[in-house]
Amino acid sequence: MNRNDNAARESARERIVRRLQERYPDRQFTSEDDFYDALDEYDTALSHHYEQMLGDQNKLCQLMCSNPKMGAFISDVADGEDSLIACIRYFGKELFDHADDERYMHAVRRANEEFEARNRRYMELEESMRRNVEQSARHIERFMRAKQMDETEFDDFLDRIFHVCRHVFAGDLTVDVLELLYKGLRYDTDLTCAEHAAEIKGRNERITLSKRDHAGDNLPALPHKNGNNETGGYRRPRRRRSIWDM
Repeated sequence: MNRNDNAARESARERIVRRLQERYPDRQFTSEDDFYDALDEYDTALSHHYEQMLGDQNKLCQLMCSNPKMGAFISDVADGEDSLIACIRYFGKELFDHADDERYMHAVRRANEEFEARNRRYMELEESMRRNVEQSARHIERFMRAKQMDETEFDDFLDRIFHVCRHVFAGDLTVDVLELLYKGLRYDTDLTCAEHAAEIKGRNERITLSKRDHAGDNLPALPHKNGNNETGGYRRPRRRRSIWDM
C-alpha cells in the first residue's frame, strides 16, 4: 500500500493531528484541550503567515501596476534573463550615460559599494558555514557516541533543533518554544537543585529513623514476670488442675 492509499484512509481528524505533530513535535495531544489549543495556535500562525504573504503580493501588484516596465523587468529576470540586458531593454542604455554627472556617479558608486559589501558578507558567511560544518563533523560523532544515538535518532534530534531555530529566527516565540528553551538553559541548575533537595531529604529521613530507634516504640514497659508480690511484680494466676484443688 503506497502513501497515497494511506492518506486516503486517514480521517480528517487524523490528518489534522498528523500535521500538528509535525508542527509541534514536542507536544502530546492526550486531551481535547491540548488538541484544540494546538489547533488554535496552528491556525493563528497560518493566518499570520497568509496575511504577510498577501501584503507582499499586494505591494508587488501595486508596483507592477504603477510601473509596468518595472514589472516586465522583474518578470524577465525571474524567467532567467540577464539582469543587465533586461535593464537596458526596459530602461535604455541612457542609465549608463551619466559619466559627466558627478552627483549621479557618486550615487552609483555608493550603490556599488553597498552591493560589494553585501557580497563580501555573503561570501564570508558561506566560508564560515563551510568551515563550521567540517569542524562539527568530529564533534557530532563524539556526541552521538556519548549519547549512544544512531543516525536516525540524531536526525530526529536535529529536526527538533531546526524546528526551534526556525521559530526563534522568525520571531515566532510561542509558549512551547519558550518552555523548551527555558528547560534547556536551566537543565543543569534544576538538576543540581533537585540533587541537593534529595540529599537533604535523605539526611532528614535518616535522622528521623535514628531518633525513633533511640526512643523505642514509646509504649510503657511491662512489669517483670517473676510472680513475687513483695517486689510488686506481676504474679501469674495459679492454674487449677482439677475441681479438687479448690
